[in-house]
Amino acid sequence: MRPRVTCFGGVGEIGGNKLLLEDKDTRVFLDFGSGFSDGAMYFNDVIKPRQVNGAGDLFEFGLLPEIPGVYSEKALQNTSLRHSKPDVDAVVLSHFHWDHMGRIPYVDPEIPVYCGETTTFLHQAYSESTGSPLDGHELRKFRTGDRLRVGALEIVPVHVDHSIPGAYGFVVHTTEGALVYTGDFRFHGPAGSMTADFAREAGRSRPAMLLTEGTRVSPDDSRRNMSEKSVLDEALALVKGQRKLILSTFKGNDVDRINTIAEACRQTGRTLVVSMKAAIVLKKLEADTGMKVPRVGKDAMVYVRRKRSGTVDDKDYWVWERQFLDCGVTAREVRERQSETFLHLDVWNFPELIDIKPERGGSYIHAATEAFNEEGEQEEEVIRNWTDYLGFSYHQLHASGHAPASGVERLVEMIGPKKVVPVHTERPDLFGSFKGHSRWKLSIPEKGKPIPVAAA
Repeated sequence: MRPRVTCFGGVGEIGGNKLLLEDKDTRVFLDFGSGFSDGAMYFNDVIKPRQVNGAGDLFEFGLLPEIPGVYSEKALQNTSLRHSKPDVDAVVLSHFHWDHMGRIPYVDPEIPVYCGETTTFLHQAYSESTGSPLDGHELRKFRTGDRLRVGALEIVPVHVDHSIPGAYGFVVHTTEGALVYTGDFRFHGPAGSMTADFAREAGRSRPAMLLTEGTRVSPDDSRRNMSEKSVLDEALALVKGQRKLILSTFKGNDVDRINTIAEACRQTGRTLVVSMKAAIVLKKLEADTGMKVPRVGKDAMVYVRRKRSGTVDDKDYWVWERQFLDCGVTAREVRERQSETFLHLDVWNFPELIDIKPERGGSYIHAATEAFNEEGEQEEEVIRNWTDYLGFSYHQLHASGHAPASGVERLVEMIGPKKVVPVHTERPDLFGSFKGHSRWKLSIPEKGKPIPVAAA
């Protein structure tokens, strides 16, 4: 078989990348994620796919491709697709975000998953706490500079900057030229130079095809183009002017954001208190010699919420949680030191504020992405109801994990492909307005329809 790519996700949608690359008898998936709106018309927090039906409920609505030789025997229970020997050589994972790996639990565990070394640390953190999509799979780790041989393909991972550490793009050498896949990227983050490294390496391969994300390629992208330095500057100004509790939500795996908040606390004398889920991520990443993270128990303390007994009793906590009790901070301690505390809580732990009883006039910082779908808008409305009830001011401070349209355009120009295939975007057609479009062919993917790697 001549090299070709078939997009089974990430087509006209943000997230959900499931990109099947075939060359001769080699078949590799680049990511295997769940889309942000996957099944939103049929499933929500109340109505969920039935576990007893394996992947069947997802097959029903086209949320997973019915491809033989991909899924585990358990995933195919009670479905019309029979289990067979794996017919895919690998899943190559760009980074540890659910929209790129959330459907891997359905994949046959005999199919190895290639991922960055930092991703293995993140996997360990989630596996010990809430569970990881990579549980039960053989992980073959890599770093920038490695060259991976999978059948007829040579895959070269190169780091990119994103809102999670250990993100990669790939230069894949096929039998008919190079294919480049960006994963998710930005230039405006603290490690934007890594994305430039990737673009240069990709450009040197003179690729026949570029598969690129375009999350923010939109006619009405209203998000502020903040850098992480801008987030720090605004956070510092806010913290310096506040004499009451500061509360924030942000992803516990967004290390850049945690470092920013930790630095704001260091400069203002505040104590950073993070959730246990964020704490275990930081603890695991301490073992990654290439990472700089706040040290749990020194640079960051850990919020300890009451559980079964209604007190802080060791027996109430999971084994992974008990390691943080010695550096724990309770609701009472936060209440008594509101002017000295910067508290990170996951949204689902907002009821802890009932115990903390914060004084009115504090500040809430939403240090995560703005809502971009109905579910996000509903969550934001609930957060605003809480902040209004508490008498807190609301502040949005966030540096996007994705390049704006101008950044995507810049990347395409730097790489200089013969063909551009936009994925992870709702508006692939807008790529046709990029400068230099005359020098490459725009190929808008259709779900399940193969695209030859080589130019026609």
